[in-house]
Amino acid sequence: MNRKKPLSGKHILITREKSQAASFARLIEELGAVPYVIPLVAIEPAADEADIESRMEKLDQYDWIIFTSANGVRFFTCFMEKFRLSFPEHCKTGAVGKKTAESLEQAGLKADLMPHTFSGEGLAQALAGEVSAGDSILVIRGSLSKQAVYKKMKEMGVQASELILYSNSPLKRAQQELAELLQEGILDFATFTSPSIVRSYMQAAQRQPGASPAFVCIGDVTAETVKNYGYDCLIADPYTIEGMVKKMIDHIEAPKEE
Repeated sequence: MNRKKPLSGKHILITREKSQAASFARLIEELGAVPYVIPLVAIEPAADEADIESRMEKLDQYDWIIFTSANGVRFFTCFMEKFRLSFPEHCKTGAVGKKTAESLEQAGLKADLMPHTFSGEGLAQALAGEVSAGDSILVIRGSLSKQAVYKKMKEMGVQASELILYSNSPLKRAQQELAELLQEGILDFATFTSPSIVRSYMQAAQRQPGASPAFVCIGDVTAETVKNYGYDCLIADPYTIEGMVKKMIDHIEAPKEE
């Protein structure tokens, strides 16, 4: 007798970039769910390449280079290859979480620091215990990422700079596709991995009637963005795709109130 899969029959929206959504979609399919992949935010390289090249040529001035997302690693690697630069041997690296650390490893780098709590705030706290006022730090981030690490370092008197390597912007065509899907009323869960994705979703959903799916978020900042729109949400623990899946299964299996 075949055992029922834990996400059997559930319809789940995946809103992250297509290249990053494939493994998530496979995972929930294996658990019996139907994935709907609609990337709501375009992630593109920052436009001012001349400024980026000029600043990346001076990477050897830094003691730490901090990565706040896997996308940051991806664009950092692309620009390094494009400008034919080498990573300074003396520099240490920090990664916001497991996926970012794995991206660094794939790029031939090792994360010297990764927080227990996979968030910008967690990384800032972990880094605070490793640096001193004389250190120089570069934070790699996207245009809409929070500045938790940068602000914490400034508070400590550490020399901190930021380098924005990619931009996030809503995808209007995807928002229309989402609006049409929401009209069908078939979604059980909608998953969010960043505040910018939440905002793009809400723009598409604001005029749609009917009940919303259950929202599942990676990270407190993303969850706070959902709550600012007046909705409750489930928060992954840990802050990973696997943590999101576990949270959905726990929600399904939890006793329902009469």
